[in-house]
Amino acid sequence: MFKQRVITALLLAPLALGAVFYLPLPGFALFISLAFLLGAWEWSGFCGLPSKRMRWAYVVLSALLFACLYWLLPAQSSLDFSANLLLNALLLAGAGWWLLAIGLVLSYPRSQRWWASSDWRRALMGWLTLVPAWVAILFIRGIDYTATPFYGAWLICGLLILVWAADIGGYIVGKPFGRTKLLPKVSPGKTLEGLFGGLTLVLLLLTSLLLYVGWPANAVFWYIAATLLCLLSVFGDLTESMFKRAAGVKDSGAFLPGHGGILDRIDSLTATAPLYALLLLLLGGVQ
Repeated sequence: MFKQRVITALLLAPLALGAVFYLPLPGFALFISLAFLLGAWEWSGFCGLPSKRMRWAYVVLSALLFACLYWLLPAQSSLDFSANLLLNALLLAGAGWWLLAIGLVLSYPRSQRWWASSDWRRALMGWLTLVPAWVAILFIRGIDYTATPFYGAWLICGLLILVWAADIGGYIVGKPFGRTKLLPKVSPGKTLEGLFGGLTLVLLLLTSLLLYVGWPANAVFWYIAATLLCLLSVFGDLTESMFKRAAGVKDSGAFLPGHGGILDRIDSLTATAPLYALLLLLLGGVQ
């Protein structure tokens, strides 16, 4: 299983980075949309929808949402918080949802009584998970695209590295040294030691980046931001684990050998992308 997981990761990482850096904006939007629609299919399995027809309806509605938003939102953007009210509303809705999700995770299984009884309530939670993250990723990729085509790509690369570092650091430390369970009722494998291992690796990488760019004046804000994003990435994983546990499944799907489903790979990304985009809007990038 571990060997299969490594092989799949080695294939996926270049594919993802290649799409981020080398696809034009419409192609990148299509690539991200396909990945997120696979995620929507998997989420429909969490919802307890009674038939494949209903699950396909959920995916089609998700595709229509993506298409409408692609038409309504500018393909290229600037770091201007007041530039687009719809963009701001969607990013804030995403950040607000994840604050609520943290509360649901921390209070699980008591919180299950509030959301598990309704298929479409869980479906709405899926849209709140997927749609703001989709919007955030496309917004980031389009930042200053005309003047500097790779600027947004590097910003997305930074987010991916943060998420991967939190996961890798958590595994390296948590696997051999993890003793204190984080939230065993949600995910028995997560430990406090793993959380600190992931955070330590993230902050070490951030320090290297800030030194490379000349230690900007807003460095302290990026340390705070990196800490928040790292913690949020963990709760992205825990939130998906909570929904899987309620649905009685181990993996969200079987698209990726050794990794489970698409959601099992992008859960941390869906949690961090809206806040990351908001931080870029507020702080104007790492400059």
